[in-house]
Amino acid sequence: MAVPALARPAILPYRDASLPVADRVRDLLSRMTLEEKAAQMRCIWFGKAGFTDAAGAFSPDKATHSLANGIGQIARPSDTAGTPRFKTEHFRTLDDSIAFINAVQTFLVERTRLGIPALFHEETAHGLAVPGATVFPSPPALGSSWDPALVEQIFTVAGREARLRGATVALAPVIDLARDPRYGRVEEMFGEDPFHVGQMGLAAVRGQQGRSRPLGRDRVFATLKHFLHASPQAGINLSPADIHERGLRESFLRPFETVIRHCDPAIVMPSYNEVLGIPAHVNIPLLQGEGRKRMGFKGAYFSDYNGITNLVDHHHVAADNDDAAVQAIEAGIDAELPDGQAYARLPQLVRDGRVAEALVDAAVARVLTLKFEAELFERPYSDLCAARRGINRPDDVALARLAARKAAVLLKNDGLLPLDPRTRRTIAVIGPVAEPALFGGYAGENDRAVGLLAGIRAAVGPNVRVEYAPGVRIVAPLKPGERENMAPIRPADAQDNRRLIAEAAALAKSADLVILAIGDVPQVTREAIFVDGSGDRIRLGLFGDQDALVDAVLAAGKPVVGVLLNGRPLAVARLADGANALIEGWYLGQEGGHGLADILFGLANPGGKLAIGLPRTPDSAPAPYDRHQSATIHRAIEAERAPLFPFGFGLSYTRFELSPPRLSQPRIAPGQGLTVEVDVANVGERTGDEVVQIYLRDEVSSAPRPLLELKAFERVTLAPGERRTLRFPLDADAFAFWDRAMQWRVEPGRFTLFAGNSSAELQGVLLEISAG
Repeated sequence: MAVPALARPAILPYRDASLPVADRVRDLLSRMTLEEKAAQMRCIWFGKAGFTDAAGAFSPDKATHSLANGIGQIARPSDTAGTPRFKTEHFRTLDDSIAFINAVQTFLVERTRLGIPALFHEETAHGLAVPGATVFPSPPALGSSWDPALVEQIFTVAGREARLRGATVALAPVIDLARDPRYGRVEEMFGEDPFHVGQMGLAAVRGQQGRSRPLGRDRVFATLKHFLHASPQAGINLSPADIHERGLRESFLRPFETVIRHCDPAIVMPSYNEVLGIPAHVNIPLLQGEGRKRMGFKGAYFSDYNGITNLVDHHHVAADNDDAAVQAIEAGIDAELPDGQAYARLPQLVRDGRVAEALVDAAVARVLTLKFEAELFERPYSDLCAARRGINRPDDVALARLAARKAAVLLKNDGLLPLDPRTRRTIAVIGPVAEPALFGGYAGENDRAVGLLAGIRAAVGPNVRVEYAPGVRIVAPLKPGERENMAPIRPADAQDNRRLIAEAAALAKSADLVILAIGDVPQVTREAIFVDGSGDRIRLGLFGDQDALVDAVLAAGKPVVGVLLNGRPLAVARLADGANALIEGWYLGQEGGHGLADILFGLANPGGKLAIGLPRTPDSAPAPYDRHQSATIHRAIEAERAPLFPFGFGLSYTRFELSPPRLSQPRIAPGQGLTVEVDVANVGERTGDEVVQIYLRDEVSSAPRPLLELKAFERVTLAPGERRTLRFPLDADAFAFWDRAMQWRVEPGRFTLFAGNSSAELQGVLLEISAG
């Protein structure tokens, strides 16, 4: 018998999608036990063993105990962490992943008291980090594109693929500044400049979350990280950041401020290290003072992996996990990743009077807000058919190839490039990074990926013979079951390398031209996760025996095109001096081989610009372009403190002319803005891209300011003979800084505004800011 409409039970307010999210959160929170609240602040990663069977499949029987109170989120659902498969089979298949996610959600929705679905998070630093997803160029390469519109497209794809794969949270973008190339995690960063990185961060968040909230069904919540690495001591992971408050606000905090104020990121992740002497995960002035009060962050703080328990083991500021949980929640950490060991203690800590339940309620409310906004209560499940259709589509692959083209930076060319793919000749492709398709850290896997050697072979005509020699091994091969991001570094066999170098030299002598591909493998530049698995370096030269390979190839006396494929900036003065052409490619993703071949053989014209300067010597101290004036007065005995190739530098196969900048008015008052105009003309014979960059210098200020500050840029495509006027509006904030009293303001005085195509090639015009 049908139940009369009037007799049907009323929908609980938190299940009513027509109500405002705040009302639904308030109602649900009022119904939750303390244990259920604490569960929403926790995550499970290796703890998946608590609800999976021996084959890694979801086990409802085991979940009856481990998930009885629900769970806030599941980490990396596409991997097999917590199962016996993890050491030999790191990832689940697409079908297995979707089945696992839907099984978890079914249990949570149907078999827990309140039916609260889980968030799932994945890594998306340059594409969704799972097998079969689209792998784009690494963040330093994306930064070298100087193309925020392209970056937004890329992260739109990453967000779509993540959502199709069941994720609702993306642990990206990284908007730390790459100021110290010794630090292995620079491979995760867009560049060294706060304005440039801020623009890349805006694009990445808009791509993943969309340009407005609430979250669309093909989008994921973005996570800004890491708040705040700020160049750890000597470039060593986890080390304290030795920088004062003024320096933090002038540089490292600015990308976070830009993104938080302009596109409402859902989540911020604190860093592992000390900031102003206090670990970031318990740093109340940082999280509450800078993040929430000054910048206006309204979202959730999610801990970095083990960031709370590290307070005990690494920082020694907490006696045990109970103490760590108390300190972290008082500082404002809303969720503990990846396994919630410390926050599992919250119910007892509240009962013991060590934690106020109001703090728990505030944190849970922020987590629940994300779930309601993502419509997880209405649509908790993932669609396998849609995922099969919508991941690594042909247009995604085409975008990856375009990104590789736009990211590569031409550093030197004596006229050898571009090569004619029809000319009869033998090309020797030599080098340890020529054959593999290298992705870098926090990347997925893609069987369709194309390395440089395959890209060259696909690009040349029948008259071109391509021969290959690896030249050297950078490190010893991985052992079965080892992964690049976790395996220890073992030196390559020296005798084997001598043999490989001799073979490469002989091949170079027999060829008409050499393409020499050197750089890094991911084991050498990466996050240092384990003590014996470092990715940080003291010296910035080529790792292993690559210098000997460079010398042998150059000694062959044949034309050489150098191609760098690397995660961090490297000192390559010998190659730069001896090669006829040099390209910085970074890691260029799954289409890197095709993209580089397009450039080498003239199907594409390089237009990328360095977002991080390259060091002059292996022992060079960090030398960001925006140093203070006093840092430029003296030099070291051994070498000038200046990059080999500066920030913003990059060549083209065509030539451009830029006019001096023109100001809409030569004098303004504090609080006013202006427009800078620059004419740019293509005076060469090929269509190409130029990046016009606008810098500022405050000639006299109450506190020292950088020698140059990037304020605007635009990448523009021009046909031969085409001329265009670019207009750059600068608002009042473009001239402001933290004055001697640490007040953000515009000081009257003389300024110089510069325009150019790198930080070292500029033309300037004076501006007067009057006293009133």
